[in-house]
Amino acid sequence: MALMHVENLKMHFSGIAAVDNLSFDVQEGSITSLIGPNGAGKTSVFNCMTGFYKATSGEIAFMGTSLINIKPYKITEMGIIRTFQNVRLFKNLTVLENVMSGAHSNTKQSVFGALLRPAAQRREEKEILERAEHYIDYIGISDKKGYLAKNLSYGDQRRTEWARALAANPKLLLLDEPAAGLNHDEKEKLLELISQFRDELGITVFIIEHDIDLVMKISEKVIVVNFGKKIAEGVPEAVRKDPLVIEAYLGRDS
Repeated sequence: MALMHVENLKMHFSGIAAVDNLSFDVQEGSITSLIGPNGAGKTSVFNCMTGFYKATSGEIAFMGTSLINIKPYKITEMGIIRTFQNVRLFKNLTVLENVMSGAHSNTKQSVFGALLRPAAQRREEKEILERAEHYIDYIGISDKKGYLAKNLSYGDQRRTEWARALAANPKLLLLDEPAAGLNHDEKEKLLELISQFRDELGITVFIIEHDIDLVMKISEKVIVVNFGKKIAEGVPEAVRKDPLVIEAYLGRDS
């Protein structure tokens, strides 16, 4: 079943098509990747899916509900959680506090509850703390939970961002260039974690990534765009051999 359905999506900036009549599905329980050269429109697709951009035309539906004109925070509440190409943490908060901020995205208590701190509010705060600590441990940075984000290595900042995303209880996790800036060992760990997100946590994963080897290792379906248009879609083995992909993404001599 398609968890996310994108149909005839267009996104224009000053008359230039960043996304041009793009259609695809993200199947529930899948690991799907969107690739293409720089400027191909990949991040614009993510921004439309998460409400940061308003699509010029077309449809984006999640579990049968249209996301067109839905605010980003409402999309987050629906269970669509994203990371960003550039790490976006609260630099002067600890790892634990950053991850707790992700868990707070689907809290139930009101502002008055936060002020008056009734029993339900206290229980929810305890659950948020426990959830944050669980995912910090799951990602493998429990020894860093008291560190300020600004004092972390780049790799640990990335891991903190992933833990924060998991703490928000995603149904669909959108990873924007998750391997950017990681060394070989960190990329191998990322591959392992992405598989665990799907196999152990039941999260559907949709990835934008430039690392073609990582994409081909982890994805069940790969969608390729160039100049905003889809030029290929299928299993990694077929996409890697597609002449249009070789020319547009990998280069003529690859």
